Amino acid sequence: MYAPPTMAFVHVGTPSPSFVDCSSTRVYYHGFADLSTVLNVPVDSPEFMALGNPWCLYLYPGGDVSSNTGRVAIVLCNRSNKSIDMNFGFSIKDGNGNQIASIQTSTHTFGPVGRSSLGSSSNMGWYDFVERSKLLNALVDGTLVVEVHMKSPTPIKAALPHFIPENPFCNNMLQLFNDKESPDVVFKVGDYQSKKSAEKAAKTAPAIFHAHCLILKAGSALLAVLCESKGDPTTPIEITDVSPDVFNYILYYIYGGKIPDDDMKAHAKEIIDAADRYGVASLKLAAEACLVEGTTLSLENVKELLLYAESKNCALLKEVAMDFLVNKKDEVIGKISFHDVPSTLMNDLFVAFAREPNRPGAAAIGENEFNVMRISELRRIAHERGLDVDGSREMLIAALKEAP
Repeated sequence: MYAPPTMAFVHVGTPSPSFVDCSSTRVYYHGFADLSTVLNVPVDSPEFMALGNPWCLYLYPGGDVSSNTGRVAIVLCNRSNKSIDMNFGFSIKDGNGNQIASIQTSTHTFGPVGRSSLGSSSNMGWYDFVERSKLLNALVDGTLVVEVHMKSPTPIKAALPHFIPENPFCNNMLQLFNDKESPDVVFKVGDYQSKKSAEKAAKTAPAIFHAHCLILKAGSALLAVLCESKGDPTTPIEITDVSPDVFNYILYYIYGGKIPDDDMKAHAKEIIDAADRYGVASLKLAAEACLVEGTTLSLENVKELLLYAESKNCALLKEVAMDFLVNKKDEVIGKISFHDVPSTLMNDLFVAFAREPNRPGAAAIGENEFNVMRISELRRIAHERGLDVDGSREMLIAALKEAP
């Protein structure tokens, strides 16, 4: 798994109020090889803050109209409504820290962004920055890391930020979690037998949870149904298909809480199972990501994880497992039997092969807008369009293509 390098700044002594250090921002282009290489089509980064102002980076994997063939263009854009004088430059290094490309400029005046378009006074960059082939050799697990260096030619007085208290909604909600005075539904969770022990395990003691139907309806499809079917609010609704600890995580998350990282890692599969069962999609995806980050794939466990991912519709875990199989295809042959693997996994396998950067015809991948996108990117786009993000690759693509 790719771990982004860290960058730290250490100050000795107390800087003067007018002192502002140089700004260095890393922009990560994940899946760079899959980005469109159509001429004059930029991939713009989200806005980022540097030296007190918002900026945006435009990368042209296929070059700008002024670029030479096979070269990548790069442009820095001022996103504020004021003119800014700035020294800036870009650098790209490979996974070993070797510099692949670097360029620095003297003071440039960036105009205000206003309603200007790319190529206006608010932008500055290089249209023949570097050959695309060099960048493909500099990728770190498929990711291109661009460092943007900026320094103001004149001292910038650092202003103290205004104190603004956080929105208290989440804290207010958490104060209602398992509150015994205001609930209108009670759950009795017990008679659950752990599957972790190979021996016959004792059933867990029942636990009582107090909750609010209005909050549950907004967070869990199944719990909403249980709320609607309840009779006397003082009579507990029995839950027997999940342990009290995991049910506690489910409720706590629905009330706006964040499950501690250690607990998430220790119970990732159980949380996935419960979140999938009760329709808490965002928690399921968070637990899935935790399982992916905390699991080292091997020839011994990849098939088990693949089948688990298919059974729980964990598209990210499935994608990671497929990538492992493609990368280890020479070792997999003859060592892993796939006779009992569902045929529905074939499409995911073909997609993993299609993403290989060195395969014949890989340059045309960009023409298929969604077909070979990473799951995380498909989920991000679906979320931005208000669509369900918990689904297979095929479900996500179908929903995106049908959406206006």
